[in-house]
Amino acid sequence: MTSENYESLTLHSGQSIFTWFKENWSKADVVVSIVLTIYLLVIVLPKSTLLFAILMLTPIYMLHEIEEYVFPGGFAQFMNKNIFKADPENGPLTLNAVFWINVTAIWIIFPLYTLWAVFDITQATAIAYILILQAIIHLILGIVGKRLFNPGMITAWLIHVPWATWTIWLLVQAKVVTNPFWNFDLLIALLIIFLALPVLGLLLVVRYRRRQRLELQ
Repeated sequence: MTSENYESLTLHSGQSIFTWFKENWSKADVVVSIVLTIYLLVIVLPKSTLLFAILMLTPIYMLHEIEEYVFPGGFAQFMNKNIFKADPENGPLTLNAVFWINVTAIWIIFPLYTLWAVFDITQATAIAYILILQAIIHLILGIVGKRLFNPGMITAWLIHVPWATWTIWLLVQAKVVTNPFWNFDLLIALLIIFLALPVLGLLLVVRYRRRQRLELQ
């Protein structure tokens, strides 16, 4: 095998793996969340309940993604039809956008940010507040979109809110957080949920309308 053929085969294999992951990332959430949970239960929990609670925020959010995009799924279609008033399958929230938003946030930023707590337990507090606030966002979307039980609502309220509340309580007990109802981490979470997400939604709409104009040409 020549070096050119080897490089071509390696490149093709890498592209195939990425293509598979792009199509199945939400299903991979099932395996990854289970593996992470088992590891954290066995290795981290016996050493630190607080660190366990913080690190579990990532696999717990993956469960939320599973509800949104696997079982029952349909969150992107709900957003496109009920919120953006567009084609459910070809609206502003495309499969490509769903992939990049979720993988960047939940597969990269969340783990790195929560792992920071291993070295500094005062970090990653904002993630707990984000889980609570995104449950409120699901409720607002349900009211606006006239579909209260939209994909993600169940895990948001039955898992995220209780777990995040427990995590914040542990942070208060450890004196990491003095005022759980108003602090810098809560402010960061508020800015992310109620400022960054609307801006992201606006960008998706702008891109969608640009795409529509190009299709009409």
